[in-house]
Amino acid sequence: YPGKKILGVFQPHLYSRTRDFADGFADSLSLLDELILLDIYPAREQPIKGVSSEIIFKNVKTEKKILIEKEQIVKELEQKCKNYDVILTMGAGNIDRYTELIKSMLERNFKNKT
Repeated sequence: YPGKKILGVFQPHLYSRTRDFADGFADSLSLLDELILLDIYPAREQPIKGVSSEIIFKNVKTEKKILIEKEQIVKELEQKCKNYDVILTMGAGNIDRYTELIKSMLERNFKNKT
């Protein structure tokens, strides 16, 4: 989306994948105008000592970034959505459970803008 302001919500999936690809995730997420980073979705894995979303977060170069729990997604997006042209949600965990809530919130905000 060249020329568009992009807000991304990312939920890392698996502790091992986060550990192994933290630097690459941070580099890619640094391309966003703003990042909302969620806790790791563990799926089938047990926590790995020293591995959390923080190892991605600390290396993201984007100045506008926050680390939150997934239950806070809609509230955060509601406060920020008006400033962005594109909102991306990314992850292989349970972030999809929030798509309808996010869609409804965006529709309400869009109707209120017109």
